[in-house]
Order: sequence, then structure tokens, then C-alpha cells
Amino acid sequence: MKAVTLRALLIGIGFSIFVNTCSPLTESRAFSNFSWSYLPEGAVIPFLFLLFLNLLLSRLSKRFSLTSGELLVIFVMVLVANSTPIFLIYMFLSAIASPLYFSSPENKWDKDLIPYMKKELILNDKLASKWFFEGLPEGERIPIHSWLTPLSHWLPFFFVVFLVSYIAIVLFRKYWMENEKLAYPLMQVPLYLVERGSASLFRRPLFWIGASIPFLIMAEQALHLYIPALPSLPVDHLGCLDWGWTPVRSQPLLCFNFLAFGVGFFVPTDVLCGIWFFYVLTLFEEALFHKFSIATGSGGMFVWGNAAIAWQSLGAFLLFTLSTIYLARRHIFNLLLTTFRKNYHEDELLPPRIILPLFLICFAYLIYFLNWSGMPILVAFLFLVFLLLIYIGLARIVCQSGIFYIVPPVIAQNICIFALGSRNIGKEGMVALGLSYSWHGDTQDVFCVFASEGARLWDSGKAKGWHFSLALFISAIVGLLVAPSFIIYTGYQKGTLTWNTWIFKGWGPSTYEQVLGQIRNPFGFKSDYFLWAMVGAILMLIFNYLHLRFVWWPIHPIGLAIASSFTLYAVYLGAFLAWLVKIAILRWGGLRTFNKATPFFLGLIVGHYLGRTISLILYSTLGIWMM
Repeated sequence: MKAVTLRALLIGIGFSIFVNTCSPLTESRAFSNFSWSYLPEGAVIPFLFLLFLNLLLSRLSKRFSLTSGELLVIFVMVLVANSTPIFLIYMFLSAIASPLYFSSPENKWDKDLIPYMKKELILNDKLASKWFFEGLPEGERIPIHSWLTPLSHWLPFFFVVFLVSYIAIVLFRKYWMENEKLAYPLMQVPLYLVERGSASLFRRPLFWIGASIPFLIMAEQALHLYIPALPSLPVDHLGCLDWGWTPVRSQPLLCFNFLAFGVGFFVPTDVLCGIWFFYVLTLFEEALFHKFSIATGSGGMFVWGNAAIAWQSLGAFLLFTLSTIYLARRHIFNLLLTTFRKNYHEDELLPPRIILPLFLICFAYLIYFLNWSGMPILVAFLFLVFLLLIYIGLARIVCQSGIFYIVPPVIAQNICIFALGSRNIGKEGMVALGLSYSWHGDTQDVFCVFASEGARLWDSGKAKGWHFSLALFISAIVGLLVAPSFIIYTGYQKGTLTWNTWIFKGWGPSTYEQVLGQIRNPFGFKSDYFLWAMVGAILMLIFNYLHLRFVWWPIHPIGLAIASSFTLYAVYLGAFLAWLVKIAILRWGGLRTFNKATPFFLGLIVGHYLGRTISLILYSTLGIWMM
């Protein structure tokens, strides 16, 4: 049966609209993490609701119930929908509205910043900007016309970024699944619920035991808001049990996440070991660096923690990504050669004959746009190359490790700035890079990573490749249209400064002031950062050799590539405990016991999202910050 049907598309579009309105709403009301991961609440919560309704419908009439293929297509559409509302559109709107509003005689933005910005790329209307931050005066209308110019330039650009990164993922899909046999741990949840039947799973007592633990803890913590006398455990905005203790990195290290523990059950043990081992190792390394004042300065924009460790991780990350490309080189080359073949009938996510020309056209357009925005051509080229390397690396790491909450060690702009120097890039180029932080800065939910996860479901969903890709991009386009419309409309109601989030209060001043700091204090090539990157690359070579050379070696080097990621504080302890439990089950219980225990861990995951549903509703209704 067909998987990409009209009803599947309509339901997927409806969910995409839901995500791109609810995500900004809960963010502005409660600083939630509705779309903050690679298995986001914005995807799983509506999907669980749909599964429940479909289960009821199948009892009444199987003729009208959704097929497994349709359910997987809908899940991918709602998954991809989470790439637009927060870490793309939310921050982007703050970036283009901030210059005129926050400009003052003290910060001299009117002389040092705004003149170097293309007027077409920012909100170039002082009243429109003022009302967006402070609220629309009574009797006034939303100045939509002021937003049309920047949106008409940026939204097509975002779409092309989506497309070029998607093409990059298409090149690796088959190799990762068939040759490297990546685990895709995060996708095991929808696959198990759909393919093996949610009805049979719901009959397992172990499933409900697992689901009840995180659900009851989060429900009790939410009830604590109404009944303060009721005791509760400390649950943070990510749904972690957070007991604090921040000896290094200003991050809580006694932080346990049920989702990390549950997903860890589906991750290979050597990968789990690599995650927690390298994270803990870099904590000790950072403590030593702090004690002896080694590289304690800034490692660049959106780099948290010690600069040396961040750039060390970057070196490992880039080498890991480049080795991924090298290993898949023959597969990629053969796929690209199909551009020149007439008789090629194998199904792919995109028609193979258009992959190469489409990629080159998209890449050329992105170079043109970035150069027009103010970046020198060399800077724009390097920026896009490192951007794609980061996207491919993130996709590979998520698909292999199941780390749902992850950011790259260093973002692409920092590599360009510290390699070429702010002095050589120039004021206009630096300001153009500053604008790019709005869509490639806090990279916690990247479109192509969601798409690479979705590719695993396509392999099981029995849909034609281009039909599947069409459904995916329909969802993305809906997000690119709905998210800015909703945020702009709600922003003018009371003003974005009244929202319970830092993004509209502090993102613009913080980001642009750091960019201006690099312009006012120009520098050249930063050799020390790249020396640390070389250290990380050498360490990756050593650990990768040990991993490939010795079968008994228990530590996968993947953890070294993301050890500096500030988000790992929410993952590493769950990964460590999952590693212990999984080793114990496999060693003393065998594969049969492992299979019997699976419903319990799936229950932990589902219970996490059910508990988060209660928390999101109550915190957003009351307008209480979830932090």
C-alpha cells in the first residue's frame, strides 16, 4: 500500500502547523524545550496521540485506520517540522529586529553596525521594530509590509540551505545503513511502536512499569506548582532529575535523564562507553586547565567552557567527519556518476541524475547570497564548506550514538574568523557573519539531521523516494511560513520583551556586541586555537586506530568528537547507567533477556514524553519558567 497518501500529507501538514505554533508559544511562556532535541517533544507527543487514536480507529474499522507506512511518513513530517520554529525562525526574527531597536548613542550601532548591514536583510522600520518588542499600540495595525522585504530574501535562502544539506545526507544514507549498519537508536522508538504494534506493546506489564516511573515523577513535580507542600524531585526544563553540583563548566553533573537512559538501551555498548568516558575525561582536563589558567578565554561565539577543549573537540570532530566522507567515497562517487547514466532505476530519496547538478546550483546560489550580504567570496566558500562538514558530522553522530541533545564543538563562523582573522575579513564581512549567527549559532535542531533520521524510516516505510522527500519538504515549507507568521503576530500582541525567554531580550545585544568587539579589536590568524584542533585530530587518529585495530577495545572514538558539547551534561549519566545495565543483561542474561527487557526501556521513553506533556501544559498555562 502507498505510504505517502493524501490523508498522510494532510495530517502531517496539520502537525507541522501545530509544532510551529505550539513551540514558540511554550518557549515564550515557559522557556520549554518543545523542539530542543533530535527526538523532540514536538514530534513524539503528537505522534503518541495519533497512535492512540489510530489504535481506537483500528478497533472500529481497520479500513479507515492508518497503515504503518502512513504513520512513519507522518512521524517524519512532524519530526522535520521541529527544525524551523525555535533555533531558526525564533532567533532569526530576533536578529533582524534587534539592530534598530537596541541601537543607542552608547553602543554606536548606528555608526559601527547598521551601515554595514544590507537594508533588505533586516527590519528597516523603527516603529515596526519598537512595536514588535514592546507591543502594538491600541488602534494600530501590524506593519506586515515592513517584514515582507527581509522575509522574501531570507526564507528562500533557508529553503536552499535545507535542500543543499539534504542532498549531502542523501549521498550517505545507503552507505550508513547498508555498509556501516548504523543503529539509528532514536528511530527505534517509532519503528518499534509502528512495525511491531503499539497494541501488543501496551499489553506488556514491563512497558507500563517503565512508563510510570518518569511520568509519576514529572506529574508530581507539576502538581507541586499547585500544592507547594507536596514533595517533589528536582526536574529541570529538559525533564532531567537535576541535583546540581557544578565543579566545572558551570553545568550540573548530577543530572539524570530517563530519555538518555531509555535510548541508551538501543545504542552499541562501545559507543555508550565512548560518550561518557570522553565527557568525564574532558571534565578532568578542563579542571586542570582552569587550575593552571590554560586557554581560559573565549573560544568563539556559542562556545561554552574552556577554549582549548572546544577546539580540541573540533579537531576530533572534523577528522571524524572527514573519515566518514573518505570511507564512503566510492559509494558517493558511484552515486554521482548516475548523472551521466541513462539506465539507472534504483530508488533513492532524490532522483540520482539530478543530485550533482542540483547541489552545484544550490551551492552557487548560497555563495552568491552570502557574498551579496557582505561576506567576501573566500569567506562565504569556507563558511559553507565547514557548515556542511558540521551538518554531516552531526547527522552521523546522532544516527550512530542516539545523542538527542547535541551541538557542535565550534560553529563554522568561528573557524573562518580565527583562520582568516577579523582584520582580513573586514567590517562588512564580520557583520554579515554576525547576521548568520541567527540561523547557524545555537545549532540544537538542524534540518538535515532530522532528515537523516527520517531516511531510516523511509527504508521501512515502503514509500517512493521522491514522494518521501516531497512530504519532508512540504513540512519544512509549512514551518518556514507558519513559524514567522505566528511569532510576528503574537509578538505584536503584548511585545516580545514580555515573553519568558532570553532570546528577544538578550540575543541581539549579546551577539552583535561580541561581533563589534572582534571588529574594534582586530586580529589575524589565531594559531593557538588550531594547534589545539591538531591535538584533537591526533587523539582521534590514535583512538580510531585502537578501535579499528583491536576487536576487544571497548571505547568508541565518537565521544571525543563531541566531548566539549555543553549539552552532554544531560546525556552522559544516562549513557553511563545504560552502558552498565546493557553489559550486565547481555553478559548474564543473553539476547533473550535483552529482548524481554526492551518494553521496559521503551516504557521509560514513552513515560518521559507523557510526563513532559503534563509539565508543558501546566507551566505554559501558568507562565512559569521551566528552568
